[in-house]
Amino acid sequence: MTALFDSLAQDNWHLFLGVLLAFLVIRFVTWRIDNRPVASRFPALVALLDLLVLPGMVIVAGTLLRLGAAVLEVPDVDAGIRSLTLLVAHLAAGWAVARLIEVVLLVRADDDLSERVPKLVVGLIYVAMMLFGLAIYLWQRGYSFTGIWVSTGVAAAVLGLALQKTLGDLFSGIALGVERPFRLGDWVELNNGIVGQVIDLNWRSTRLRGWDNSTHIIPNSQMAGQPIKNLHDDQHLYAPWYFVKLPAEIDPRFATALMLEAAMRCESVLKFPYPVVRLSEATTVPYVYMVWVHLKNYPAMFRAREELFREIHRSLQDAGIEMAPEVREMRTRRAHVSHAEPPSILLALKGLDVSGLLTADELEEVAARGVYCHYDSGHVILADGAQSDAFYVVAGGLVEAVVTLPDRSRKVTETLGPGKHFGITSMLTNDPSFLEFTAKSDVSLIRVDLDCVRRIVAARPELAERLAGVVKARLDTAEAARTASRQPVRRLSLRDISRRIETVMVRPNRFYRGR
Repeated sequence: MTALFDSLAQDNWHLFLGVLLAFLVIRFVTWRIDNRPVASRFPALVALLDLLVLPGMVIVAGTLLRLGAAVLEVPDVDAGIRSLTLLVAHLAAGWAVARLIEVVLLVRADDDLSERVPKLVVGLIYVAMMLFGLAIYLWQRGYSFTGIWVSTGVAAAVLGLALQKTLGDLFSGIALGVERPFRLGDWVELNNGIVGQVIDLNWRSTRLRGWDNSTHIIPNSQMAGQPIKNLHDDQHLYAPWYFVKLPAEIDPRFATALMLEAAMRCESVLKFPYPVVRLSEATTVPYVYMVWVHLKNYPAMFRAREELFREIHRSLQDAGIEMAPEVREMRTRRAHVSHAEPPSILLALKGLDVSGLLTADELEEVAARGVYCHYDSGHVILADGAQSDAFYVVAGGLVEAVVTLPDRSRKVTETLGPGKHFGITSMLTNDPSFLEFTAKSDVSLIRVDLDCVRRIVAARPELAERLAGVVKARLDTAEAARTASRQPVRRLSLRDISRRIETVMVRPNRFYRGR
């Protein structure tokens, strides 16, 4: 390549000088627009242009320098200029290749925050590419790599002893960059309690930005040699759990229902996955309950935690429950003993949405025929295709209504919370249940015989219409789910449901007249 340039430059040196000036102008322009919109829109093109321009510019400049030395008759510099030109050209090519790799990585980092590259990795790429260019130059010059390694081994050993700690940080940083236990932007918690966001990983240290906006500079050797808790970045779900102590006199089902309802009211707590409340410790007094919630990320934990504790306090206060004191066998003072039980069925019905549908006398009649029943999470309360024999009102917890699609997959159509009811569909339509009702959490239900509900509906046509609307909405939701799975389903209009209600209303009247 250099011989070809030498032969061409003898008669066309002015053209080579023009090419060199053109290369300089192109490089100046790419340097000027490196932080401009053009470079941001076409960064790979600018880096590829550098890969072509830089080695060519070095070779043309070296050729003109050798030609000038020959014209000026400067002795014994031609070979040195040739070798230096080739060396610089190989190094420039390695630098340009590293720049192209860096640009490609930065383009990926713009699209995915988790792929942001530490400065240490970028620096290693530049060093590796330039060493690769130097190795190609030495190979072309006929140097033996074995001889080079042997001649530099003693110096490397002495240098390694002198820079032992620095080299330890360097190689620890390389290990962290390759293994990637954390990424730039992740929040990490160290063994000594330091919590910070990773903002940089260089050849010597890892930098963490704390909540107080201070910067923690941790040597890489310490980072690599200690346990690290990765709390991840803003795109990763965070699922903490908290413990609440309540007196042992409180019914655990009642307590878990109260705290689950409080967690569902929190705006910062995700509704899916559902919050989970469990009795964690019952071998000591007071009892310990665990509240497990999911948040959109770790930084959202502070607001969500405050909101969760505030809502739990509100629920417990409304129920007349105080946070439990530490109770021991030997007491130095009289502790307040909480006497709180689940409300009576009548009181529970008055506090739920269903009370707006019934009069005071009807509430008392339903309460007289109703009983509390409890189901653990996952229990099937009313199966798909089963005939309901009772009217259920949710007093605490969550119940999922699930429809089975033609492909045997299952889809949740509704989540029933406190105050919602189910089980009346079979009575109004004379068909088996088209939904399966499953306890999503530990639930408390008020179970009422259908005969009692039939008598109330027969005497209240306007109540029948409101219940028909609820049934119609659930039928439409199930139909929409099955239609989405490309299988038609029988559709009942509001008029059809009203006619069936009229049949149900007439049937009890005939029964009592016959008696």
